[in-house]
Amino acid sequence: MNQTRHFAARGPLIVDPATLAEDPHASFAELRKNHALIQLGDGQYMALRAENVLALLTDPRTMQIEGQDYVRLRGIPDGTTARLLRDFFLFANGDAHRSRRSLFARSFAHSTMRNMQTEIRSVAHEIVADLPRGTSFDFVARMAARVPAEMIAVILGLPRADAPYFASRVYELAPAVAPIYPIQDHQRIEEAAGQLFDYVGDHLADRLMSPRGDMLSSLVASWQASQEIPFDSLVHQVLGIIIGGTNPTRAAFAMLVALLLEHPEQWAAVKADPGLIPGAVSEAMRFDPAVGSIPRFTTSDLEIGDITVPAGVAVLASTMSAMRDPALFDDPDRFDIRRDHPRLQPVFGNGPHRCIGEMLARLEMQEGLAALIAAAPGIELETSPRMTGFGGIRQITPMQVCIREFQ
Repeated sequence: MNQTRHFAARGPLIVDPATLAEDPHASFAELRKNHALIQLGDGQYMALRAENVLALLTDPRTMQIEGQDYVRLRGIPDGTTARLLRDFFLFANGDAHRSRRSLFARSFAHSTMRNMQTEIRSVAHEIVADLPRGTSFDFVARMAARVPAEMIAVILGLPRADAPYFASRVYELAPAVAPIYPIQDHQRIEEAAGQLFDYVGDHLADRLMSPRGDMLSSLVASWQASQEIPFDSLVHQVLGIIIGGTNPTRAAFAMLVALLLEHPEQWAAVKADPGLIPGAVSEAMRFDPAVGSIPRFTTSDLEIGDITVPAGVAVLASTMSAMRDPALFDDPDRFDIRRDHPRLQPVFGNGPHRCIGEMLARLEMQEGLAALIAAAPGIELETSPRMTGFGGIRQITPMQVCIREFQ
């Protein structure tokens, strides 16, 4: 491993984000031994140890980072992307968060998602049936991306055929929530944000004129009755749901399948016993999570390790580091689908901001894996994917596979 390049400073160790991104798991393991906290830039810190990461998610001296602070601290230029991040309910607190999140709470409740499990299963089986046989293909593009994108389309009432259109733009926009904003890619991110805003806005406007009995129609009818938020804000909330419901699960599902295929004995185990599938999903999310960190904003001074973190700064709670911390998991660098997991998976956050789509994401991965086992048990991994980035929503490289034996 390349040694993490850093230099000493008064206070936390300052770490070069570019170097950290080269091999984050190895870098975190090295840093965690002597540092509970590191600094990535002005006013931006990262907690590494499990005890601190888990505590930060509900520490009353912190809050979910507000949109305006998120945009300011990352230096995101004003425009469509900045307006989305300032307004989406994920980056709000108190009444603003509750009122905007409540628009979707019932639709994404665990019981509602359970009732949709048959539909999720059907979508997964249709996608597996459509996979090439006997020739190499990119699993990320042909299956891992399709399952969450087509399911979020079904849930909202968007055409399933539109999934490639909006999903491709979601992937362009996703780096906007990385720990370091890629300013060199701003134009591409901004174009994707604008296209997605127009796409969602057009569908909501259409439901105002011609309701269809779907979630979008229900959302816009509720908005019209109260108009507590501007129409653009309603567009932002739906757009945020599409981003959250599409991108992380794509990477997480591909990594789940890759890890199982890289561990043939565990792939054989889930094929023999589908009851192991939920545990495999949880273990893959622990071992190499698609969400590498969760941002918190300090409202007063607090201690992390032997460092006093001042009020008014961003602290990234590194789920990626915490879930490889030997203080939380024995032999954490071993992939083990039979491992016991805490009831609340940290990658989904905690408290009032816990991911609204957790149950949907779990069911998509479980049913996607079950469909793959049923119809393509002979799938072979040719090129392993790699999760890139060390925080926020991480990205995944292509994953070449071949289905040589199938049902």
